[in-house]
Amino acid sequence: MSRKQKLSDIDLHRFWQDAIKNWRDSGLSVRQFCKDRDLPNSSFYYWRKKLTKTKASETDRQKAKKASTFIEVSIPDGGSSILELVLTSGNTLKISPSIDNRALSNVLSVLRESGLC
Repeated sequence: MSRKQKLSDIDLHRFWQDAIKNWRDSGLSVRQFCKDRDLPNSSFYYWRKKLTKTKASETDRQKAKKASTFIEVSIPDGGSSILELVLTSGNTLKISPSIDNRALSNVLSVLRESGLC
C-alpha cells in the first residue's frame, strides 16, 4: 500500500485486520514482516493494539450478555411490598409497587440491553 493512497476508515480497518492475520500466519517477526511489505512498524503496532482491544471489548460484551438471562427477584416479607431486583452486577434495584407495567418493562429492557441482567 502506498502512503499516498487514501483509504476510507473501513478499508483501513480491513487492510490492517488482513495484514495482522497474514503476519500471524507468516511466522515472521513484526520487523521483518513490515520491512517485506513496506509498512511502518509503528502503524503495525498501533493497529494491532487497536484491533485487539476492539475485539476483546466486543467479546466481553457478548459474554456479559450471555452470562445470565435470569434476574434474581426477592419479594420482601411483611408489610413492605417494594420489589427488589438483584442484578448480575451485584447492584440492587428497588421498585415501587406503584410502578406501571410499561415502565417496568422499559426498565428491564434497558437493563438487558446494557448487559446488567
